[in-house]
Amino acid sequence: MKPIIVPWDESFLDIEDYQVERAAVRGAITAIHRTRQFGTCYIIEDEGRTKSIKAEDTGPYEKQLLERLEGLNQKISSLRQQSDSLVLNDAPVKNTDSK
Repeated sequence: MKPIIVPWDESFLDIEDYQVERAAVRGAITAIHRTRQFGTCYIIEDEGRTKSIKAEDTGPYEKQLLERLEGLNQKISSLRQQSDSLVLNDAPVKNTDSK
């Protein structure tokens, strides 16, 4: 039996998916801050290999994460606006027909 491979895009993701990714990015940013605070190393996986980054060398990684966080915040905000515009109007429609 062959697996079916479908091209992946973001069209099926909803706001909760982006919120989960945002939480992971925030966690990574917090890890970088703690790395600097305690003078330890930041451990990442890069191209399938484990990599140890010294506290003073984490700047570029933090910058990438902050940019990703900004993008996620914008996407979440956009999705919230879309969902707000899709709320049903529960007020009854006035009948303007006169008989």
